[in-house]
Amino acid sequence: MKDFRSRIASELLWAPSVALPLVSGASAWLISWAANGVTSLNIAGLALVLGGIGWMATRFIFFTDDIAAKILREESEKIVNAEEEKLDQLQFRLRSDRDYRTKDYLTLLRTCRSDFEEFAKRPGIVIQSQEIIKQVRQLFWSATDQLEQSLKLYRLAESLTGDEKKKIQAQRENTLEEIRVSIDHMQSAVKHYQELMNKEQQSDLGSLRDELDASLRIAKRTEERMRELEGSIDYDANLKN
Repeated sequence: MKDFRSRIASELLWAPSVALPLVSGASAWLISWAANGVTSLNIAGLALVLGGIGWMATRFIFFTDDIAAKILREESEKIVNAEEEKLDQLQFRLRSDRDYRTKDYLTLLRTCRSDFEEFAKRPGIVIQSQEIIKQVRQLFWSATDQLEQSLKLYRLAESLTGDEKKKIQAQRENTLEEIRVSIDHMQSAVKHYQELMNKEQQSDLGSLRDELDASLRIAKRTEERMRELEGSIDYDANLKN
């Protein structure tokens, strides 16, 4: 929050349209002083400085909200770009498991999230939908984390033989099935959300939140089970052998 306020202050105080007349006015005064006082330069310097201060005040009064919105958009774009880069890297790594399902699942997840977030930007529904937006995003990232785990399980299975290999392969299949179920839940929730918003039945969002809560509880149990599995198996040691 402090950095956000600092950026707003910087935009207000040091924008070129503010800084240029202030610097030019100060320069005119400096030249006048070096020349033992030149009235025209003193007047020009005063006009420039006052103009810069006046424009700064105008920006503060009338443009603070616009500047804040611009900064928020820029920060949001940075986050989105970082997330997309992370997902692109995962998409690339998933090629190594030679399993079309994982790539398809990630594509479905990204498409579903993109459609949802585009719809959620519609005027008049953002505030009422904040909790839904949060839940859908949590479900999305939980599913992508499971895809990461499926890749780790694939690599581990490749390093094993016999019953141990079959056990890890079965665990991976369970994980992929849970990812598929999460995608179904997410797609159903997004469709339900869009229908409610189109019908302006925002009072029914409570039931949708409950649906998403149930999906998130399932995802959380899956994450806990994967952590337990990681604790019982030394992935790195097995992959090095």
